[in-house]
Amino acid sequence: MYPYFTIRWLKLYMTGIGIVLSFITFVAVVWYLSKRNLQSFRKFFYWLPVIISLVYFLGSYTQFILSTQSFVPKTLTDIWTILSPYGYKFHFAGILLGIVTSLAIFFKNIKTLENKKVWADIFFFAFSLCLVPLWFFLLLGDNFVGNTTSSFLGMKSLHSESLWNKFDSVFPIGLFLSLGSLLVTFGIYIRKLVLKKKWLGLLWLAILLIVVNIVMMMQQYPRYMVISLWNISIDIKQHISFFVIMFCIYLYKKWNAPRLVIEE
Repeated sequence: MYPYFTIRWLKLYMTGIGIVLSFITFVAVVWYLSKRNLQSFRKFFYWLPVIISLVYFLGSYTQFILSTQSFVPKTLTDIWTILSPYGYKFHFAGILLGIVTSLAIFFKNIKTLENKKVWADIFFFAFSLCLVPLWFFLLLGDNFVGNTTSSFLGMKSLHSESLWNKFDSVFPIGLFLSLGSLLVTFGIYIRKLVLKKKWLGLLWLAILLIVVNIVMMMQQYPRYMVISLWNISIDIKQHISFFVIMFCIYLYKKWNAPRLVIEE
């Protein structure tokens, strides 16, 4: 839509700006909520490099596997493709696997169940709020191009070098995802205040992921492992998301199962 702008000789890409702002938002929300809930931000900060590394590598490696149909890089170019951030070639399925794996390691190192529930809430709000700037700038950066449409919801390119110039008008799904993430966050926060229910972060993460996947069905992108159900087509993004959603629900049930207390 508007992939970059220039300041004198410097070319700034919207996708890169979005990633940086999203990361800052994520860390800032975790810092604020961890302090508010009397949790150790230092513990999270020590694990942050692990989270970044897993998300980066699995996102890039998954894209490599799907695009080349090969699990093993055969040339130096293949290795550079996996390691280099050039072109922002990261697949949503791999990113999701990286997030789940890194958080599973983080939660494993938290001793008490109550603290795990607190951190689940913290991560929900951190992820949902950091997605607001991320989706919007991915929209501007041409990384999320929606299906073509002639409805009033359609938008056109704002830049001569945008991928959107190939189409008349498309759904601005990055905007939908940004607003959807914000509405989910606001709705859950109001519900939390009204009903006074805490420690439902895993369920909220599942809801957020469902909303994201519904909107992503409107996206134009190379699909792999496609399954068609009536007029709906789902691919590896939805397959991986389904298992992550089920895993979140399973952990929620496990963490909130009644516990038998034996009195001596």
